[in-house]
Amino acid sequence: MAKQRITVGYVELTQDESDRLFEQVKKSKGIDSYGELQSLMEDYDATVEEPVKQPLKEVLDEDEAPEEASPQGMRYINIFNAIEADESYRIEASNQE
Repeated sequence: MAKQRITVGYVELTQDESDRLFEQVKKSKGIDSYGELQSLMEDYDATVEEPVKQPLKEVLDEDEAPEEASPQGMRYINIFNAIEADESYRIEASNQE
C-alpha cells in the first residue's frame, strides 16, 4: 500500500496528518488504500481549529493567577462532508508552531 499526502478541500495534509486520517477513515468506512481515501475526500472540506490563547490573568483575578509562560495549545484539523450529513473527523495538526 503506497502512502500519499491527502488533500481535503484547500488543505493539503502532511504525511503524518494523512496517516492519522487514514487510520480513522479506515475504521469507519472500511477503506484499504490512500487512493480510496483521496477519492472519498473529494466530497469533504476541512477547517483548521486554532488553539484559544487566553492568559489566566484574564480569566482569574490578577492576584490569583499564577505566573505562566506563553500558552501553547493544540491545533486540530476538522474534516467534514461538504455535500451531505456524514461522519466528520478531527485530527491533530502536525505543525504546532
